[in-house]
Amino acid sequence: MLRTARFWKWSYVGWFITLCILSSLSHPGPHIDVVGFDKVEHFTYFLLGGLALGLALSIERNFRPGIRWIIFIVGAAVGWFDEWHQAFTPGRSGLDLYDWIADCLGSGAAALLISRVRTWLLARG
Repeated sequence: MLRTARFWKWSYVGWFITLCILSSLSHPGPHIDVVGFDKVEHFTYFLLGGLALGLALSIERNFRPGIRWIIFIVGAAVGWFDEWHQAFTPGRSGLDLYDWIADCLGSGAAALLISRVRTWLLARG
């Protein structure tokens, strides 16, 4: 199941829906009062989303270097949409450039790791 593009497509859809729901909440969860920790959350969330998108694309069509750009560009666009969306959510601050940079860095990390993750996943027998 983990080696099918369909699984990863639906994982990415679920990731995106979860992002939209979390961005719509005034207080999305427990607050960890460590300076910059929210940037780690952004980076990690977009790393996972980028890997799901990359696996969906690369398993279905084999790996092509252009997939890295797609992962990064889609991640950057979704990150900016998320920041814009949060600007209209009561109790949230949106349009945070540093949150968006963390989103882009997470997507970029996924783009760099996707070929290794794909190879590891498909080699698992």
